[in-house]
Amino acid sequence: MMIARGVVIAVLAIALLAGSFLLIRDWLDPFHLPRGDWRLFKRNFVAPDGRVVDTGNGNTSHSEGQGYGLLIAVAFNDRTTFDRMWAWTQKNLQIRPKDKLLAWRWKPDEKGGGAVPDSNNASDGDLLVAWALFRAHQLWGDYRHRQASQQILADLARRDVLKTGQGTLLLPGTEGFVKEEAMTLNPSYYVFPALVALANAFPGTPWKDVEKSGYALIEKARFGSWRLTPDWVLAGEPMRISPEFPPLFGYNAVRIPLYLGWHNPRSRLMQPFARFWRQFKPRTVVPATVNLETDVFGADPALPGMRAVAVFTMACAENQHLTVRALPVLKKEESYFSASLNLLTKIAIRESFGHK
Repeated sequence: MMIARGVVIAVLAIALLAGSFLLIRDWLDPFHLPRGDWRLFKRNFVAPDGRVVDTGNGNTSHSEGQGYGLLIAVAFNDRTTFDRMWAWTQKNLQIRPKDKLLAWRWKPDEKGGGAVPDSNNASDGDLLVAWALFRAHQLWGDYRHRQASQQILADLARRDVLKTGQGTLLLPGTEGFVKEEAMTLNPSYYVFPALVALANAFPGTPWKDVEKSGYALIEKARFGSWRLTPDWVLAGEPMRISPEFPPLFGYNAVRIPLYLGWHNPRSRLMQPFARFWRQFKPRTVVPATVNLETDVFGADPALPGMRAVAVFTMACAENQHLTVRALPVLKKEESYFSASLNLLTKIAIRESFGHK
């Protein structure tokens, strides 16, 4: 009895020492991703079945959100949560009969279930999920993840990538974005670190050309006093703000400098975004949106996650060093989108300024 008790005490002591070592290691590493952030994200936004819940939009779910969740799960080496999210995505969004692309939105109903009201895809959601699957294969070595990634990418290239006189363009979705006069594009759908990684992994695919067209799009689509890229543009000569959407730099386009810096923190394309955010002094209200036709700020303040992107952008543009620890931890009251941006920015900092 005494021997058994001694063994238990010894095991507990070893566990405590191991835990202390991990805590010390994490404290010493300024690029460590905070485990508390991931626990809070899962508690607030990941349902038991693996559905990532957009708490700011009627608790709907999107291919984009599933992509964010899958990427973050890989970054935190959480295979269990990844598998649940991917299983839910396959069952509920990968339901289109003619391809492996994902329906862009799933809406809950009053009976506790839900359905897809619109089977059109969102190309950024497809790209994010495919990239997350590819990274999962790199980390865990399960070839099924790589195969699923390739299937999504093959159909995305076939259905949503167009070669035009303005380059190889990525449509926002399969349906509704090409008209006789022009194409409607969303510059924030160009997830540059994904495009680069997938082009290198799968030679002969169009992702390198899509990457180049994305840079050109951002270079040309600049409006307002701060020369910012809008949420939606009408591709053409000249480039115009899409008349079908509000003329804003806001909740969509805020991701552009995040994706630019994630791949290349020294990209000159980040400069206009940095100049815009630099005008706001610390602890002052930063607007979430600005009208690029009138230069008028929107009434809503930027989400904490948007401010995290701003900090990252200014550090990149000013060639300053930045650590994950420099950003605040997630707050329990943060919305899904804010929390997603916060965690994605920390991953980008870790991979751009720290270590792969």
